[in-house]
Parts: sequence; structure tokens; C-alpha cells
Amino acid sequence: MKTAVEIYKLLPKTNCGACGVRSCFGFAAKVAANMASVAECPGLGDTAREALLAEEGSRTDSPGTVYEHALKALKEKNKAVDFRKAAALLGGETAGADSMELIFLNEKYQITKERILDAAGKEARPWISILIYNHLCMPDLPAPSGEWITFSSVPASHAKDKAWAGHVEEVIAGHFSGNVEGLRAACERMGAVTAEVRGNYDAAFEFRFFPRYPVLLLFSDALPEEDFPAQCTMLLDRNAPRYLDIESIVVLGEEFAARLTE
Repeated sequence: MKTAVEIYKLLPKTNCGACGVRSCFGFAAKVAANMASVAECPGLGDTAREALLAEEGSRTDSPGTVYEHALKALKEKNKAVDFRKAAALLGGETAGADSMELIFLNEKYQITKERILDAAGKEARPWISILIYNHLCMPDLPAPSGEWITFSSVPASHAKDKAWAGHVEEVIAGHFSGNVEGLRAACERMGAVTAEVRGNYDAAFEFRFFPRYPVLLLFSDALPEEDFPAQCTMLLDRNAPRYLDIESIVVLGEEFAARLTE
């Protein structure tokens, strides 16, 4: 199957939301990860649709199957979670013995043993629920270390380095190239705060993927006269691997990039 970037190039890039995802790149990332089907895009050209559907047909699992199974297993695992303790540990708020509220990418979600609802009361998309349930299930969550590391410094990240660079950092850099003010506005919309860091950067912002899951975005704009493209680096707290598994970290980064660039 093609990568998210390759699929994105074939999409209409209108960010119409008809597929249920906020941005075309976010949809492309889900298709590449077998979490959605290109058939859900009403604006896709016939030639591209036929080619991509043919690739989907060669997969062992139908789109979403693996994630549906994973979500079902996580729901069973979460039945043993004490929501009062989890809320205190993760920076959430309890809403009863079997319900809590948690901020995820600057949006509030209600979590129960059976489902996760967004601020509008709609059930969250499967991959969003998986990310949140996975965060709840991680054992012995430590406080942030205060030390930033690159994604490649995360243990077992070597197989995902290209995905992180191509689906997260390069997407953000390309979208906001020549538009630092646009990046600033998008970051503020997602609850970021300006960060003071060493180095020659045009912008630096600290985010919270979850209340106690900090991330640092560093951006250097393009210098056309020097043939220097825009660059984005996403730094994680050293304890990030204890907040989510490596697969979830990448999917979370892709979702973040899609929301930031929508």
C-alpha cells in the first residue's frame, strides 16, 4: 500500500470532512494505516480510486478490522481500570465511579468502560478511542522528566523513523512554509504556549497531547535564497514511551499533524 504522503497527493485536498476525518492528510494517514478505505472519499478521481482500491483488495484484513479487534480488547482491559485513580494520575476529572473526562489534543473527551465520546457527544473514531484507552492502560505513568528527546531516541523507534518524519514533521513543515504567523495561530488554537528554547528557530511551542504528555514543536522557516526548506522537529519528553507504545505515538503524531494543518 502507498504511504500517507503518496495517497494524499491523489486526494482532492479540499478538507471537506465528508469522509469523517477533518483533513485530507489525516484521511490519507488512516488509509495508509488500514484504518479507513479510499471508498469513503467522494471527491477522489476514478483512476486513483480504482488503483487504490485494488491495493486495498490485496490486504489480508479489511480496512479497520485490526483496529476494531484492538479496541474490543482494550475495552475489556479497561474494565479493570479505577477511573478515580486514573483521573488523578492522568490529569483528568472523574464524572462518577465508571466515567472520567480527559483532555486529548486540546479537546475534552468523556471516557467510560464501553465507549469514548467527544465534546459534541458523538462516539470517537476508533483510532482516537484506541489512543485514549492505551494511555489509560499504560502502567506506572511517571511525571514528565523535563528532558526533551527526538523521536529517533525513543527505544524501538528505528522502524518508525521514516513514518514520523514523513507523516508528522514534514507535513507540518511543508504546510506552514512561508507562513510562520499561520503556524502561530494554529498552535494557539490547539492550546500551545510559546516556549523559550536555545537555538535559532522562527517558532517554538509546547503542547500537551494529554494533560501530562508534553511535546515541543520547533520550526525553522524556509530560506528560498539559500535553497533551505522549512523544517519542523517534534521533541518528546524522555518518559514518552511510558505514556504510549511506539505504534500509538506515531498514530498520535499523525493525528496531531492533521489537526494542526486542517
